[in-house]
Amino acid sequence: MNLSLIDEKQHTIYLPARYEHSDLRSISFGARTFPCTIIFSSQLEQEVLMSTSLFHELSIPFCQSVHLFFRDDTVHIGPLIGIFSAGFTGSKLRPIGQRSIFFSKLLSTVKSTGGYAFLFGAHHINWDSGTIRGYFYTNDGWSQADVPFPHVVYDRLPNRQTENHELFTTIKEKLQSQYLIPWYNPGFFNKWDIYQRLQTNEETQSFLPETFKNPSIKHIRSLLEKHQGVFLKPINGSLGKGIFEIIYSPSSESYYCRYHDGEKKVLRKFYQLPILLSHLFQEKKLDDYIVQQRIPLIRFQGRPLDFRVHTNKNEHGKWQLTAVAAKVAGRGSVTTHLNNGGMIKTIEEIFPSPDRCRDIKQQLEQAALLISETIERDVAGFIGEIGFDFGMDDQGRVWIFEANSKPGRSIFKHPKLFEQDMLTRKLSLSYAIHLAEKSIHAPEELYT
Repeated sequence: MNLSLIDEKQHTIYLPARYEHSDLRSISFGARTFPCTIIFSSQLEQEVLMSTSLFHELSIPFCQSVHLFFRDDTVHIGPLIGIFSAGFTGSKLRPIGQRSIFFSKLLSTVKSTGGYAFLFGAHHINWDSGTIRGYFYTNDGWSQADVPFPHVVYDRLPNRQTENHELFTTIKEKLQSQYLIPWYNPGFFNKWDIYQRLQTNEETQSFLPETFKNPSIKHIRSLLEKHQGVFLKPINGSLGKGIFEIIYSPSSESYYCRYHDGEKKVLRKFYQLPILLSHLFQEKKLDDYIVQQRIPLIRFQGRPLDFRVHTNKNEHGKWQLTAVAAKVAGRGSVTTHLNNGGMIKTIEEIFPSPDRCRDIKQQLEQAALLISETIERDVAGFIGEIGFDFGMDDQGRVWIFEANSKPGRSIFKHPKLFEQDMLTRKLSLSYAIHLAEKSIHAPEELYT
């Protein structure tokens, strides 16, 4: 439905005749509502006409494709989607630094979904006037406009430290509790918390490597004897930082430890496990770490690989697979991350056989959708997207290594994943439209 303006001084809106509703008396955009005259016209099919006076009163930033939602005597237009983040620079060209490119692509996607999406931070909120000075991205680049509080907020805070800051937790609580604004993708996942939730579900247990939290030397030695290799991972880590791989060689009765020290890849040999651990952690204990069995992963050109799989909620609020790619480890690297020399490949580039490709994708899709639904049932709040790191062993068994509520997007640097990149961005906003509609039509279903 395209929104256009008509030069009238009275607060008037013209809607297609199929929406005729005798009780309609007002219009709402975000949290702002005004009484108006509503006229239904058989001449209109896919267009809404609004008087310029009403357009300015509602603080609609510009005309484009919109959705209409009806509740009682009010027609809601939009929706208005706020994307909340931090790290704003004040620059007109790159208002949020290096992440400006990602957000410009995300906001541009609204042309295909309809509605309005804007980017904002804590200091853009005016609580007294109930407005936000948000950043919009148009054909002319970045611009700012004052808009009402949105129908829904998409959480894109960049890291755990920012997310846990009192300022941001207060804003989130206030907008949710006082203004009843649905807030989706709130919070980074905790590795151990997700592991426990999946461990208690019979359907998802089989995907989990054997894992211990805050491991003792006894736990680590036990896993090494059983699997010959383990990974030590920080519970709240990301981007592969702080991960150590330990391999036990029975023939030489020695331990090999592989990690990245921030500048280079390191491989060291130890003859005693306690000495190895004291070297890695010095006086610190392994609190806030997990130890996980090492999986003998399938390989590409001699290098181990895992899979990044994205799932998104769609416009109907249902999970669907949106992206699959293979990540091949760099030589001598402990992880498959790009910053450690890893490579992104499509499934077709790894498995030339069409049948093999189809089978791999089906296995990953079944696992990802099942685990997405399980996590959603057990985690508080609205989840709109998840990025998974899956492994597959040489027997063809799928293993889950990690689930991310704010997945990185490095796989989309691959030119053949352009359409999947577009789809993940589109569904991020489509799900926002679904939540906005729910908040208007059946808010009680969101909070029960």
